[in-house]
Amino acid sequence: MITLEYPPRVRVEWFLAAARVGLAVGALIAAPADVPTPAVHAVLIAYLAYSLSVLTLVWSPVRFGRGWELSLHLVDLGAFSALMVATSGATGPFFITLIFLLVSATLRWQVRGTLWTAGAAAIAFEAANVYSSALGNGELVTVGTFLIRLVYLIIVAALLAYLGAHHRKYHNELGRLATWPRTMSREPYAVLSEIMSKAGDLLNAPQIVLVWSDSEEAAVNVAWMADGRVMWKEEPADTYGTIVSPTLVGRTFQTTNAALDRSRVVVITRGRFLRRRCRPVDERLRARFNMRAVQSWPLDGELVRGRLFCLDKSALSLDELTMGEFVARLATTRLDGLYLLGRLQQARALEERVRVARDLHDSLLQSQAGAALQLLAARRLLDRDPAAGKHRLEEVQQQLEHGELEMRAFIRDLRPPRQVAEVARVGLSERLQNQAQRIERQWNIRVSLNVDEAVDQLGAKVTGDLYRLIHEGLVNAARHADASAIRVSLSVADARIHLSIADDGKGFPFTGTYDLAWLERMDQGPVTLRERVAALQGELTLTSSKQAGSELLITVPLATA
Repeated sequence: MITLEYPPRVRVEWFLAAARVGLAVGALIAAPADVPTPAVHAVLIAYLAYSLSVLTLVWSPVRFGRGWELSLHLVDLGAFSALMVATSGATGPFFITLIFLLVSATLRWQVRGTLWTAGAAAIAFEAANVYSSALGNGELVTVGTFLIRLVYLIIVAALLAYLGAHHRKYHNELGRLATWPRTMSREPYAVLSEIMSKAGDLLNAPQIVLVWSDSEEAAVNVAWMADGRVMWKEEPADTYGTIVSPTLVGRTFQTTNAALDRSRVVVITRGRFLRRRCRPVDERLRARFNMRAVQSWPLDGELVRGRLFCLDKSALSLDELTMGEFVARLATTRLDGLYLLGRLQQARALEERVRVARDLHDSLLQSQAGAALQLLAARRLLDRDPAAGKHRLEEVQQQLEHGELEMRAFIRDLRPPRQVAEVARVGLSERLQNQAQRIERQWNIRVSLNVDEAVDQLGAKVTGDLYRLIHEGLVNAARHADASAIRVSLSVADARIHLSIADDGKGFPFTGTYDLAWLERMDQGPVTLRERVAALQGELTLTSSKQAGSELLITVPLATA
């Protein structure tokens, strides 16, 4: 019965099979020199054949049915007993076979395997000794030699049992570390509950206390467990001073009694365990949680600083003190991630507010400002030329209706995307044409458009950004430049969008040619337009002249538009 097996166990069985072959070959070479009998030679050849067979079976990554490992171990134990009877002297394989048995048991079953194998080996050795005497061959060893070998057996078994116990402990700790969740909740209480429950489980701690502060907040946070619930309180930054003694800041330590002025403190410094005498924890924090036996680790992250405390343990272990450093790093990472997510959300919200404000400025505000000017002109015309005033009022009405449509489209874009197909929108070329006509009517300025057909194939977000860029440029030229003509050119080439807006007005207050970096550094040029180009990771060149007017050259990568 063969099933697939995971690689670590396969590697153990392969190692033992290879070692068994080496043991058999060594015994075959050495033992006959001491006891050159055909029977011994046959036994060793049989054991070598058995060892090679097992090695062949475990060569591929498989495992065998229930009892496979126990069966192999019992066969090895029987071979050990037979070799004890058949061989003796300096070349006898007693010690090497015994160590092989104990190591095999430790790798397979940890401490319990080591102990029962040691007992079985002692019994087998004594049985072989008695059997040899019954055959008339005399005792294999004297009583003194037997006792010495028994002591060796006990020492080797104890060492391997201790090794097996530590191996199992570290294996369990690594397994529990690996179960720390990979995803993180955005809810602070959920993150704190995770940190404290995982830390308490990994460190076998009855009580966990977290004390930390964010680099941007003037407060210290304290979290602990009470009645199965996470308690979290923010307090003034100087409530607990440096939290721990200044000599322990940034260091891992433990003490059996933190209430003493000269507590014995074990500190990890540069990978070494050192002893100090001091009051390790700020008395206010110590008294608040009635700290006695304490283990503590620093939380030193990108965004948070603080400490993790493990309290009320009945016994303190240096191994757990080292293990706690890994736990503290994981806790720091989780707290850093929590604060980073919060800041990213705030930055995203701020960026979105700036974008909405910019879009409202370019659409609603500009439209309302134009309508107000049109109404002022119509009001003046109504008395002396009612027909012209009425016509101007109709234009204002059309402008307000168009502004309403623009605002509806803007609000629709703010909503989450729907899973159904939307009604096809008006292409950018047509929108720009309508916009140019409104500018011409409103400001009595000639607007010429040269728009590449490929522009209408761009996505809705790209066309929305381009429309607002051109709208801003046209309104600025019409309102401030005192121009009579505006030329707009829009094309797509070399994976970039190229936009030019030129007028024959009086230009900007400054003259010359400047790029986006200079304009931002000197705070010159149209602010909203600069922000839009920078947000799209584009380039802007502004040329201004008192005689020839101004020209805006904008290029935007298609990948960011």
